[in-house]
Amino acid sequence: MTEKLATRTEVPDELKWNLKDLYSSDDAFEQAAAAFKEKLKSFGEHEGHVADSAESLYKTFSDGVALDNELKRLYVYCMTRDHSDTTNPQGTKLLTEGQGLFSAFGAATAFLNVEVTRITSDEFKKLLSDEPRLEEYKRYIEVNFLRNRDHILPTEQEKILAKSDTVFNSSENIYSNLNDADIKFGEVKDENGDIVELTPARYSEFMNSTNRGLRKQVSENFKTAYKNLQHTFAATLTAHMNGVIVKNQLHNFKTAREGELFQNEIPESVYDTLVTTVHNHLDGQHRFMQLRKDVMGLNQMYGYDTRVPLVGGSKLKFTFSESKSIVLDALKILGDDYVTGLKHEFSEGWIDAAENVGKYSGGYQIDVYGVHPYVLLNWSDNYDGLTTLAHESGHAMQSYLTDQFQAVQNTDYPIFTAEIASTTNENLLMAYMLDKYADNKAMKAYLLQTSIETFIGTVNTQAMYAEFEHQCYETVEDGEPLTADRLGELYGELDRQYDGPALSTTSKMSPSWAGIPHFYTNYYVYQYATSMAISTILADRIYRKVPGALEQYKAFLKAGSSQAPIDLIKQAGVDVTSGQYLDDAFAVLDKRIAELKELLGK
Repeated sequence: MTEKLATRTEVPDELKWNLKDLYSSDDAFEQAAAAFKEKLKSFGEHEGHVADSAESLYKTFSDGVALDNELKRLYVYCMTRDHSDTTNPQGTKLLTEGQGLFSAFGAATAFLNVEVTRITSDEFKKLLSDEPRLEEYKRYIEVNFLRNRDHILPTEQEKILAKSDTVFNSSENIYSNLNDADIKFGEVKDENGDIVELTPARYSEFMNSTNRGLRKQVSENFKTAYKNLQHTFAATLTAHMNGVIVKNQLHNFKTAREGELFQNEIPESVYDTLVTTVHNHLDGQHRFMQLRKDVMGLNQMYGYDTRVPLVGGSKLKFTFSESKSIVLDALKILGDDYVTGLKHEFSEGWIDAAENVGKYSGGYQIDVYGVHPYVLLNWSDNYDGLTTLAHESGHAMQSYLTDQFQAVQNTDYPIFTAEIASTTNENLLMAYMLDKYADNKAMKAYLLQTSIETFIGTVNTQAMYAEFEHQCYETVEDGEPLTADRLGELYGELDRQYDGPALSTTSKMSPSWAGIPHFYTNYYVYQYATSMAISTILADRIYRKVPGALEQYKAFLKAGSSQAPIDLIKQAGVDVTSGQYLDDAFAVLDKRIAELKELLGK
């Protein structure tokens, strides 16, 4: 009998989001959306008068920030309704409506860029002096408007561009429907001999199996599914990247990367330093791959062999309830206020845990100021599931603490700092688990292996994704076609460079790029790599109780976007403008590989 994936209605309520904290029903949402549209019309009264006086500038931003937060509340409701089951037409309808609200907001506020950027530095100083309440919006105005002076269009053109957001977003929507609802991975016979439907969550579980035949079949099913749709995925990704390029060109950026990194105040040199430094340290990944091959006794090792535990019988499994208890214990080192936030998250409907038919793949956290964060998981009873819970809880707690200590306009911290909070939790969890199983040789070996693979998967692999993404954008910007074959060649070549000679391949081209949703969040993935390197250092200091380390880190969590990301990280004790932090992080990796090699007698 085939075990089928649960439908949304079959998932217990305690494993679902509590969306009533946002709106009591779809009807209540519709009423709020209608009221929001009326407020947008009223906001238009500020057009032409933004900088008439210090008071008018203050009122404009006070109203605008409040509307922005209300929009987020509306949109998160739409998004979570859709992502909980992308096969439900009501959720799709609501998401489309939410995207329409975003476009309407962009059009209604497009005049701000033009009018605010006309304000000179001397005029802005005078306005701040005339209206002390403007001080609370000072950084918000400087970062989001004044620094954009060279990157805006005339008001009417900005309005037209804002109204086009639904067009620019359509590729992401198509990808989501294709990847989360339409694609099918077939059925496989599991370790118990039962025929089960193959899903992304089960892929994660089965690739850890000691049954090589099962791993091979699962791998082939996934590759076949993506290969069968590779041309559609290629067209969708190309359309998305073309849209990103056009929007950045219109705003006077030379390249898409320049424009996307500008938004988060990150120099492009940080991106290039990451890729170059990771390439300089690929020998560590190559040594680990060779160690794996030797321990497994394989003449040829393939991609489906790279996740199985090297110590048989040491695979850890936890229920969702058990994982919550472990995370609470592992992270108590971060203080009572942090633990209090976790308890709210774990018991008050902040998490949508179970996998179900049509559910959005992967995991994420999104915050609504004045409500609470929302976390999406697709739960699996393995160490990956436990780690993902700790990871997404890191995001949730950064939002939870930031919301307590910052005004709403300073809470929307960039991804660059967000991923530090999540991966610091991963590193603290690993340190806790290594201590817990210090006297269990097999378990310690398993955890060391997991730690090494997490580092490689987050620093090296995400750097590879970043390198691939940038190559794709450069290809499109050069006017060359981004075909499925071209994408497969680019991805396959990078795969071989990063994995090294110990890993065999059956084809020079790989369709795996098609299954990575983060390419639709522009120039995003590199921040996983930088953040894991940074958090490796921070977590080590916190766990060893280096004086001041915890206090610096907690101040960082509470700071939101009140300072530039590089400055916040520097105050936490890491200089991201230097490649030294990456060298230091790779030194930790090398030490763990050596320790695992000795433990395994190799």
